[in-house]
Amino acid sequence: MVTQIVVYLSLVLQIVAMGFAISLFKRTKFNAAWILISTGFFLMAIYRAIELVPSMHRGESEELYQTKVWLSFVISLAFAIGAFYIRKVFQFLRRLDSIRSETEKRVLSAVIRTEEQERQRFAKELHDGLGPLLSVIKMLLSGFEEKNTPEVNDKIKGNLQQAVDEAITSVREISANISPHILNNFGLRDATESFIRKLRPAEGIDINFKTNIDNRRFIYNVEVIMYRVICELINNTLRHANASKINIDLQLQGDVLYLEYEDNGMGFDVKQAESDGGMGLSNMQYRLNSGNGDIKISSETGRGMIARAFIKCK
Repeated sequence: MVTQIVVYLSLVLQIVAMGFAISLFKRTKFNAAWILISTGFFLMAIYRAIELVPSMHRGESEELYQTKVWLSFVISLAFAIGAFYIRKVFQFLRRLDSIRSETEKRVLSAVIRTEEQERQRFAKELHDGLGPLLSVIKMLLSGFEEKNTPEVNDKIKGNLQQAVDEAITSVREISANISPHILNNFGLRDATESFIRKLRPAEGIDINFKTNIDNRRFIYNVEVIMYRVICELINNTLRHANASKINIDLQLQGDVLYLEYEDNGMGFDVKQAESDGGMGLSNMQYRLNSGNGDIKISSETGRGMIARAFIKCK
């Protein structure tokens, strides 16, 4: 009696295991190893059901015995082949872990490089912008003396006031570069237009910007990422391309923000630039990937450059 209960319980467990295995077909994307193992569970359930036959009918026929033997063989074969394919699954997982580790290293390297570039740029702006002004202020303060005529001291005071005003303006500009107030207060379109207006007179380059986003606001990360990508592309053109014209097209389609950027500069070898990690390409890639976006750049020497990027707004 106990033996029969154990056999029945074994059959139930086999059926449950088979059900779980079959339910995972879709999740495993119909992997061959999992199909074979599930087949093994199915055949084992049949085998257990056949084992119940002798308990219901005395004796065991030759045909039943042969069926059990062949079922045992097929089950063993299915599990053996399944185990072989599972080994391949684990090999794939190891490769996946290796790729993930390498990607994490590249991302970390890009983050560190970006932070270091931002520190260097910040230090340069402080040194070139505030440093001379503070030196002038110190010199003017040392020029105040009681023996000076009132006219001289008034002139020193006027120059000091002008130097302090320039220092305040420089601090505001540095602060705006680090965290653009226009972007925070008015949005991506106004911030981009403001950045372009500052460049046109100084750089002597024709920058055309068109967009359909109007005054629409997006989540903070989307605005910051796209703004930084546009600024990085423009800076790359100014530093490396020797271009006279830039076209920027920023379009919202559904929940995706698309950017098409083009210049008529000297162009470059994209594969070489990507392998060297130059021109901020990895930084732009990392920024956009963090927002479920991407960027593709095409260029040839002497034929300018086109960059197409997108980022999801939700």
